[in-house]
Amino acid sequence: MLDDKKDDIFLSRWINEELSEEELRDFQAHPDYEYYLKIKVGTDSLQLMNYDENEALHSIKSKHQKASKKEVKPIIKLWPYAAVAASVAIIFSLFLLNPKSSYTSTYGEQLAVTLPDGSEMLLNAKSEASFNKDNWDTNRTIKLEGEAYFKVKKGSTFTVMTKNGSVSVLGTQFNVQSLSSFFEAVCYEGKVHVESGNDNKILTAGKAYRNINSTSPEQWEFTAIEPSWIHNTSSFRSTPIQYVFRQLEKQYEVHINSKKINTKLRYTGTFPNNDLELALKTVFSTLGIQYELSQDGKIVVLEN
Repeated sequence: MLDDKKDDIFLSRWINEELSEEELRDFQAHPDYEYYLKIKVGTDSLQLMNYDENEALHSIKSKHQKASKKEVKPIIKLWPYAAVAASVAIIFSLFLLNPKSSYTSTYGEQLAVTLPDGSEMLLNAKSEASFNKDNWDTNRTIKLEGEAYFKVKKGSTFTVMTKNGSVSVLGTQFNVQSLSSFFEAVCYEGKVHVESGNDNKILTAGKAYRNINSTSPEQWEFTAIEPSWIHNTSSFRSTPIQYVFRQLEKQYEVHINSKKINTKLRYTGTFPNNDLELALKTVFSTLGIQYELSQDGKIVVLEN
């Protein structure tokens, strides 16, 4: 969010209280929010000096009327602008001192990021990644929540850390997804080392790994050369439907009320990421589940 180059005035909009409720809520949940809030509070406390230019002009005229008959030029009121410039300088100097870079995608969004070494990261919807850019040469580590696809340049070990497991490589292409107790790693090129729970696995190109609740690891092979979601299609292989629902929610900013549904059901198939009606029809007709979209288009109620 903060380093998202598609919105260069994000911080300005925040300071001017111009963010939407969704943007503000996501920002407040960001790990660096308190850091920026302190800066804002500090700059808000700066007091601009009241400058009476007429009084100043009169004072100067009084002091110099006997010493010189030269015309006294009007005084330009510069102080408020100088103070504002100083406060802005303080903000940006502090930003530059923060070595942490964070990126956040919103509902239905993909966010492309070029890392310091030229490696590439593409975040799927409602995902967040952060890393320390100052020591990147010796510590290529990214913390990820959500899903991302990586194209890694050769170099020192490159590690993606999630709360459910980690993936380490030297140079390759792979996808990582981590949602609550769901962890999946897919290798498209090269070789990756996966750690999740008590598992340590080596995946080569065309192999995938999944661990749910740290108790049911699965492995399989595939032929795709890249993840389908980068082309606006979400794909699933025998995936518990609760995680399929999560992806629908992330892509379309909807809430799925599935209290009456057996969430142990598994789904194999796809849905488009750019057509809500078709996505719902595709998933739920396959599962034989009835659904109804609320009038505001935000809630999907399901029944067996």
